[in-house]
Amino acid sequence: KNKHIISHRSTLFIFIELSSMFTPRSISAKLSEAEIAQAIDSPEGKGILLLIDLPKAPISEIQAAFDGLAKRPDLTSRLNNAYAKNMVYKDSFSTGNGGPKVDMKRVLDLSPERLEEIKRNDPDLSLLQEDALGATLRYWDNLRTNVASKLVHAVADAVGSQDIVKDAAFNYRMVDYYERNQNDCDCVIAPRCGDHRDFGSFTLIFPSAAGFQVKVDKEWKDLPAVQEGTAILLFGWCTQIRSNGRIPALLHRVTDVKGVSRRTSAVLFCAPKLADTPLEPQVRDGEERVYISGIKAGQLRGKMARKWQKREGTLTAENKILEEKEILATNMLTQDDVVSTMMRKNRVTAM
Repeated sequence: KNKHIISHRSTLFIFIELSSMFTPRSISAKLSEAEIAQAIDSPEGKGILLLIDLPKAPISEIQAAFDGLAKRPDLTSRLNNAYAKNMVYKDSFSTGNGGPKVDMKRVLDLSPERLEEIKRNDPDLSLLQEDALGATLRYWDNLRTNVASKLVHAVADAVGSQDIVKDAAFNYRMVDYYERNQNDCDCVIAPRCGDHRDFGSFTLIFPSAAGFQVKVDKEWKDLPAVQEGTAILLFGWCTQIRSNGRIPALLHRVTDVKGVSRRTSAVLFCAPKLADTPLEPQVRDGEERVYISGIKAGQLRGKMARKWQKREGTLTAENKILEEKEILATNMLTQDDVVSTMMRKNRVTAM
């Protein structure tokens, strides 16, 4: 069940939206690249698979890391100052940037590149090697080396483009959906993670509990809680465009679940890093072209970035102004609107 809560004066109205259960096809991470590619390309996949036989995600260590960071704003400030390109630690509600349309969650975003720059700019920041966070980073390195590299080649084979292999950067995202403050109206009605499609090539999600929903056949559907060692495998806009729509980027979101006060996820993103990386649609014989040629990854990311920053409550003052101007000029409210404006030939409806 997904709760929609609307306040009118002193009265609180709660609407319950019922959604049915959907269990994606399961495949083993031990399969060959060719077998995984076949599963990704199969219409049965519907743009989502459950990948089993994976190393257990360090959920308890991630929660311990968040608990420690929440008590040390000096450390989270140092993390963000040491990597100036983007925020590393995000907790919009604790910094006064929350709101009824802002995702209520804590996020820690790291990557091999970010870690190197943080160590270079703040070499005394030892928490990256210690205790819970150190164990978590070792897990990410192992997953990237032993699992994600195989998935990169499998997705490339399924799409028919080696551009995915040539430019595959990884981001390690840890998300803590902590308990809501029932005395704060914004905290009560804010989404956990609002409706969106990912930008990149693929995403692996290890959730600690149920609450993940996808839109399949025009209906929101709940995924059951996954077992330890299982991840949700999704695909982003880069893959949908490159596959000419054969492999869809599913609309998804996170909602609260009765009886679960805290939900934590470990997420690995794979996406192009270089601005000039092409997003060239691979049109098969007999297919009609859905997306135009010539668009680069940097063009799409640049337009999309403010959309997800707005949803996460991390827009800078300058970017808020730019976003408001763009919405007035183009009516591009979401990441999907960006694709519709930039990429679509004949404005085909998003999948």
